[in-house]
Amino acid sequence: MSDYVHHGELLSVVKEGNSVFLELKIPTNLYYFQGHFPSAPVLPGVVLTHWVVEYASQYFDADPNNFQSFSGLKFQIIVGPEQIIKLQLSQINANKYTFSYHSDHGKHASGKVMFV
Repeated sequence: MSDYVHHGELLSVVKEGNSVFLELKIPTNLYYFQGHFPSAPVLPGVVLTHWVVEYASQYFDADPNNFQSFSGLKFQIIVGPEQIIKLQLSQINANKYTFSYHSDHGKHASGKVMFV
């Protein structure tokens, strides 16, 4: 059995209207740090987008099997081990959501996700 985890540690969740705010601590033993990069681990952007789809299905009615696309993706600041990041995920309409990851270091990533 692996000692790696696949998600950040969920520190808090606040749901307000059409938005959910999550605070995550990124553990050193996160599976996705393996080989990316050994001397300076970086959380791949694809993992951040994968988590958005998962959280949209967990906190809203989005079906991950109906994922259609991302748009306006921006990755500004890398995320490393032991960082605390905050995700704001907001529902624009039944099939469209906006998201933004940020921390004390600034904005890490943002964009929109569409479902059919």
